[in-house]
Amino acid sequence: MMTLLRHLREDYSILITDDDESCRSCLKDIFEPEGYVTYLASCGREAVEIAKQKFLHLLILDVHLPDFSGFDTFEFIKEEKKFLMPCIFVTADTSKELKMGAIAANAYTLISKPINKEMIKYAVEQSLEKFYWK
Repeated sequence: MMTLLRHLREDYSILITDDDESCRSCLKDIFEPEGYVTYLASCGREAVEIAKQKFLHLLILDVHLPDFSGFDTFEFIKEEKKFLMPCIFVTADTSKELKMGAIAANAYTLISKPINKEMIKYAVEQSLEKFYWK
Protein backbone atom coordinates (compact mmCIF):
# COMPACT_ATOMS: atom_id res chain seq x y z
CA MET A 1 0.00 0.00 0.00
CA MET A 2 2.87 2.40 0.73
CA THR A 3 4.09 1.89 -2.84
CA LEU A 4 0.74 3.12 -4.17
CA LEU A 5 0.86 6.13 -1.83
CA ARG A 6 4.33 7.00 -3.13
CA HIS A 7 2.94 7.26 -6.68
CA LEU A 8 0.05 9.50 -5.67
CA ARG A 9 1.73 12.05 -3.38
CA GLU A 10 0.91 14.90 -5.73
CA ASP A 11 -2.73 14.22 -4.90
CA TYR A 12 -2.19 15.16 -1.23
CA SER A 13 -1.97 18.65 0.23
CA ILE A 14 -0.40 19.56 3.56
CA LEU A 15 -0.96 22.75 5.55
CA ILE A 16 2.17 23.56 7.55
CA THR A 17 1.58 26.09 10.33
CA ASP A 18 4.44 27.36 12.48
CA ASP A 19 5.42 30.84 13.62
CA ASP A 20 9.08 29.98 12.99
CA GLU A 21 9.77 30.74 9.34
CA SER A 22 12.81 28.43 9.21
CA CYS A 23 10.72 25.52 10.52
CA ARG A 24 8.01 26.15 7.90
CA SER A 25 10.61 26.37 5.17
CA CYS A 26 12.38 23.22 6.34
CA LEU A 27 9.14 21.23 6.34
CA LYS A 28 8.22 22.57 2.91
CA ASP A 29 11.67 21.50 1.67
CA ILE A 30 11.06 17.99 3.02
CA PHE A 31 7.63 17.47 1.44
CA GLU A 32 7.53 19.39 -1.84
CA PRO A 33 10.38 17.39 -3.44
CA GLU A 34 8.44 14.25 -2.46
CA GLY A 35 5.53 15.49 -4.59
CA TYR A 36 3.18 16.85 -1.92
CA VAL A 37 1.43 20.19 -2.36
CA THR A 38 2.20 22.40 0.64
CA TYR A 39 0.59 25.53 2.01
CA LEU A 40 2.32 27.61 4.67
CA ALA A 41 0.86 29.65 7.52
CA SER A 42 2.60 31.61 10.26
CA CYS A 43 -0.32 31.71 12.71
CA GLY A 44 -3.63 30.07 13.49
CA ARG A 45 -5.71 32.78 11.85
CA GLU A 46 -3.76 32.43 8.60
CA ALA A 47 -4.12 28.64 8.75
CA VAL A 48 -7.90 28.90 9.13
CA GLU A 49 -8.08 31.28 6.15
CA ILE A 50 -6.08 28.88 3.98
CA ALA A 51 -8.31 26.01 5.13
CA LYS A 52 -11.37 27.97 3.98
CA GLN A 53 -9.91 28.31 0.48
CA LYS A 54 -8.03 25.06 -0.14
CA PHE A 55 -8.80 21.38 0.01
CA LEU A 56 -6.43 19.90 2.57
CA HIS A 57 -5.54 16.31 3.45
CA LEU A 58 -3.22 16.82 6.41
CA LEU A 59 -2.26 19.47 8.96
CA ILE A 60 1.13 19.94 10.56
CA LEU A 61 0.57 22.42 13.39
CA ASP A 62 2.90 23.95 15.93
CA VAL A 63 1.23 23.78 19.34
CA HIS A 64 2.36 27.29 20.35
CA LEU A 65 1.27 29.91 17.84
CA PRO A 66 1.15 33.69 18.37
CA ASP A 67 -2.65 34.01 18.17
CA PHE A 68 -4.52 30.72 18.66
CA SER A 69 -3.01 27.58 20.09
CA GLY A 70 -2.39 24.75 17.64
CA PHE A 71 -5.20 22.86 19.39
CA ASP A 72 -7.64 25.74 18.86
CA THR A 73 -6.54 26.11 15.25
CA PHE A 74 -7.20 22.41 14.67
CA GLU A 75 -10.69 22.77 16.17
CA PHE A 76 -11.48 25.83 14.01
CA ILE A 77 -10.34 23.99 10.87
CA LYS A 78 -12.35 20.87 11.73
CA GLU A 79 -15.41 23.08 12.26
CA GLU A 80 -14.79 24.87 8.94
CA LYS A 81 -14.17 21.69 6.93
CA LYS A 82 -16.88 19.59 8.62
CA PHE A 83 -14.69 16.48 8.65
CA LEU A 84 -11.81 15.11 10.63
CA MET A 85 -8.47 15.16 8.85
CA PRO A 86 -5.18 13.92 10.22
CA CYS A 87 -3.17 16.40 12.25
CA ILE A 88 0.42 16.12 13.39
CA PHE A 89 1.35 18.54 16.17
CA VAL A 90 4.94 19.70 16.55
CA THR A 91 6.35 21.36 19.66
CA ALA A 92 9.50 21.93 21.66
CA ASP A 93 7.39 21.47 24.81
CA THR A 94 6.89 17.76 25.44
CA SER A 95 5.10 18.03 28.77
CA LYS A 96 2.57 15.43 29.81
CA GLU A 97 -0.19 18.07 29.61
CA LEU A 98 0.60 18.78 25.96
CA LYS A 99 0.67 15.09 25.11
CA MET A 100 -2.72 14.68 26.78
CA GLY A 101 -3.98 17.73 24.87
CA ALA A 102 -2.92 16.17 21.57
CA ILE A 103 -4.77 12.98 22.46
CA ALA A 104 -7.86 14.94 23.49
CA ALA A 105 -7.74 16.88 20.19
CA ASN A 106 -7.78 13.58 18.29
CA ALA A 107 -4.42 14.28 16.66
CA TYR A 108 -2.57 11.60 14.76
CA THR A 109 0.63 12.23 16.74
CA LEU A 110 2.79 14.79 18.51
CA ILE A 111 6.40 15.20 17.35
CA SER A 112 9.00 17.05 19.38
CA LYS A 113 11.28 19.73 18.00
CA PRO A 114 13.87 19.73 16.64
CA ILE A 115 12.03 17.69 14.03
CA ASN A 116 13.67 14.53 12.75
CA LYS A 117 13.21 14.45 8.97
CA GLU A 118 12.66 10.70 8.73
CA MET A 119 10.24 10.69 11.66
CA ILE A 120 8.03 13.43 10.20
CA LYS A 121 8.05 11.80 6.76
CA TYR A 122 7.05 8.48 8.31
CA ALA A 123 4.29 10.12 10.39
CA VAL A 124 2.87 11.87 7.31
CA GLU A 125 2.85 8.69 5.23
CA GLN A 126 1.30 6.64 8.04
CA SER A 127 -1.39 9.22 8.80
CA LEU A 128 -2.38 9.54 5.14
CA GLU A 129 -2.50 5.77 4.78
CA LYS A 130 -4.61 5.42 7.93
CA PHE A 131 -7.10 8.17 7.02
CA TYR A 132 -7.40 7.68 3.27
CA TRP A 133 -6.51 4.04 2.57
CA LYS A 134 -8.45 2.18 5.28
